[in-house]
Amino acid sequence: MKKMILFLIITGVLQWHSVVAQEIDSTLAVSGNVHVLRLQKSYTIGDGLVLRSSVGRVTFNQSLQTLYLINSSNNFNTTNSGFSINRSRLTMKGNLFDRKLTMIMRANFANNYQSSTSGSRAFNSELDEALIQYSANPKHTFNIGLRADYIDSRELRVEGEDLSFIGRSAASQAFDAIFDYGIRYVGKYNINTNQLLKTYLSITTGEGRASLQKNYGGLKYGIRLDYYPLGEFSHGGDAQMEDLERETKPKLVVGGVCSYNDGASSAFGTNGGRFLYGDANGKVLLPSYTKYIFDFMFKFRGFYSLGSVMATTATVPTNITGAYSLAGKFNTYTGLSMHQVDSTVKSNLNLGTGLNIQAGYLLKSNWGLGVRYSQLNCDINSASFANYNRNYSFIVTKYLAGNDLKIQAQFDYFQVRKSLQSSNNTANCNGQLMFCVNL
Repeated sequence: MKKMILFLIITGVLQWHSVVAQEIDSTLAVSGNVHVLRLQKSYTIGDGLVLRSSVGRVTFNQSLQTLYLINSSNNFNTTNSGFSINRSRLTMKGNLFDRKLTMIMRANFANNYQSSTSGSRAFNSELDEALIQYSANPKHTFNIGLRADYIDSRELRVEGEDLSFIGRSAASQAFDAIFDYGIRYVGKYNINTNQLLKTYLSITTGEGRASLQKNYGGLKYGIRLDYYPLGEFSHGGDAQMEDLERETKPKLVVGGVCSYNDGASSAFGTNGGRFLYGDANGKVLLPSYTKYIFDFMFKFRGFYSLGSVMATTATVPTNITGAYSLAGKFNTYTGLSMHQVDSTVKSNLNLGTGLNIQAGYLLKSNWGLGVRYSQLNCDINSASFANYNRNYSFIVTKYLAGNDLKIQAQFDYFQVRKSLQSSNNTANCNGQLMFCVNL
């Protein structure tokens, strides 16, 4: 924590110098091979603080999302409201050697994740990304470290600051592990003049950010294939939800994902070490966890549509005889049949299917309108991740400076699963108002 505070102080000093530089276009002499270090003079919101030299550059970006939320049951007898910080991020990105070598580090100080683990089975709640990336050429890139992985749904290809809704869909929240530590490859292959194939290969721990403490199981292997039949999106438009570029020609990407976690120790790969099992000798045994995804994104003249279908399965070792408590004590499953053990282990995993479909249109006045529908179906032995199994959302956004400065108002209707409904509890309603700024 002391190191993080020191880092923020240094960043604040650099930002003060940036303001001065905008007025006087300061140029600093530096010893060694770097002859000139220039602070950016002209500034556009979203640019961040940029330090340039003859061999590379370093960029500091800040993003803040302040949120007001009001929540009520469908009968509006009970209403709750509150203020919160949805995201508060500081990102540092540096590159050298004509951008062949890149380092990225990002912290989110508003992370409110409450880990139920203790001791060495811990969760890093602040660090989002920390990786080193090497680009041999524009078509082949490798990176190693912690980052949002490629082998989640299409929504995870879009940064939180560039979402068209305030939060990700229920399907994404149920199945997308997001952050993980590992090594990855990204390749771009031209099929012909107008068609492109992108490949993403990933080998990670499968433990999420808890992997910074320990890898409890085997490795997680994944592949994503993205096909662009109509050519690439303008200015990286496939990494943003809203069609801010207003594509003059239709653009489409369809993708498929398959991942296999050889030893899952959390519900879907976010908090490794949460659930540990063992054989008769106490040796740790873990279930395997497989995920399949099909998704797409389409854009044309201010209109966009995005959809994902996800499915997960698991296989449980037959020689599991007990589980470890968070305190590290091994508790034997007494009197349980093999089938009951299998069901018990699967009850701690998110197993089933998810669907998300959404669309939006950006008016020429930079007002954006969007609708979203998400559906969840959990297997009979799965963890209870689908208590609200049908979710409807509507959003209105005013883009003042693209995704770097916007105001969003969203309404959500979450329908309770029929088996859990009562006369007083059939749905939940949310109203959200968020202000977003990226410096």
